Amino acid sequence: MESKSGDQQLAMLHILYGACSAALNAFRAADNPVDEELVRDLEMMVTRTQGEIEKLAAHLARVAA
Repeated sequence: MESKSGDQQLAMLHILYGACSAALNAFRAADNPVDEELVRDLEMMVTRTQGEIEKLAAHLARVAA
């Protein structure tokens, strides 16, 4: 059961990563002044989410082995 739950968590992290990345790309492409704090928060979220994806993926690989 842990694998199914882990796979769901991994999928949610991928969705979060994609949403934050897309928002950052849109803000940058628009070349429109955006709240700098929001951009920093999104950048931190992208970085943190990527780290969480890597940790969870490694954990799931160990469990599956």
